[in-house]
Amino acid sequence: MMHRKQTRTRRGAGLLLLCLLLALSLSAQIVTLPAAAAEPAAGSAFTYEHDPRLNPKAMEDIKVDPTAVYGFSPTAEGGLKEYAVGFDWTDPAAVEAGRQERIGYHKSLQSMYDMLKQMQAEGKSMEEIARAVSAERNALRIAAYADDPEGLATMKARNLERYGREEGPTPDEMYQKYGSWDAVIEKAFSPNVGMDVCLGLYDEYYSNYQALGLLYDESVQTATREYAVASLVRAAGRSRFEGEGPSLSSFRDADRVGVWYRDDLAAAVACGVLRGYDDGTLRPGDGITRIEAFALLSRCLPDLEPVTAPLIFSDTPAWARDEIDRLSAAGLVKGYGDGTLGAGDQLTVEQVGILVGRLAGMLYAGS
Repeated sequence: MMHRKQTRTRRGAGLLLLCLLLALSLSAQIVTLPAAAAEPAAGSAFTYEHDPRLNPKAMEDIKVDPTAVYGFSPTAEGGLKEYAVGFDWTDPAAVEAGRQERIGYHKSLQSMYDMLKQMQAEGKSMEEIARAVSAERNALRIAAYADDPEGLATMKARNLERYGREEGPTPDEMYQKYGSWDAVIEKAFSPNVGMDVCLGLYDEYYSNYQALGLLYDESVQTATREYAVASLVRAAGRSRFEGEGPSLSSFRDADRVGVWYRDDLAAAVACGVLRGYDDGTLRPGDGITRIEAFALLSRCLPDLEPVTAPLIFSDTPAWARDEIDRLSAAGLVKGYGDGTLGAGDQLTVEQVGILVGRLAGMLYAGS
């Protein structure tokens, strides 16, 4: 990997810290990263601050679709299947109309979101919150027919037939149906995170998903290789990853690299930090293991000096032995104390976030 001479020392120190942190058991507080930017449609200036693909809840009903205006469209099998056909997700005008309608829907529920967040801040129980937002939801449904008395009468008649009351179901009925107060709260809002993603609204209502508990658990969500590599590149600064090596397109699965990560992975490939697998693939969507992360960091430390003999770990694969020898000889890798490195352990989103957040803090402190 080739770098400007004047940046080597500072970058090396930061990456040295990162390598040390990787060797430790990680259980620190979550660090929010500058999340993966997205450019879902060719030529679009749109960017996502938060990567929906890391959120299983968001991806239940949708798929990555580079031709779509916001880079996603519904699947034909999920809960949004009715929108998978008959709606052109590549048409900016049609998507914008849907976007505005969706914004209107969210605005209609704003009083519920405000109530939810306020009651959470006050430490109210899930049952108390569920009862309050359910009542508010019924009131909002009725208020929506303020200028449509005929529609209101129809809605009340339907509720009376279904639930025995004009206002709609009671919280207790909802609890009996769904089995938990958490589910009652979610059903009161009836959110579909995937629809917001397809309409470019994922960042807009991210705090609402947090309040509803609809986000992935970063402490257990496995980080993908492309996410980890891109996070490292961005934390250090892409200009530090300079080289004239192979292009991203030389890998057979380059088209699987998310548009969020292409420039970052291209830089890592060009400078030799990211080399891919023997079969000519990068496997960008796969999880990243400790051994892979260590190998990446070793390649980021070209001037690493040994201070002792390298340690021998029983689970170091042959392909990574030189990289691990360099790190252990420099005193950066200690392993787990049982003669293993934990080579196959998967890194989580939380762990990657902690590492690159601290790296960025060190690199740019006082700048």
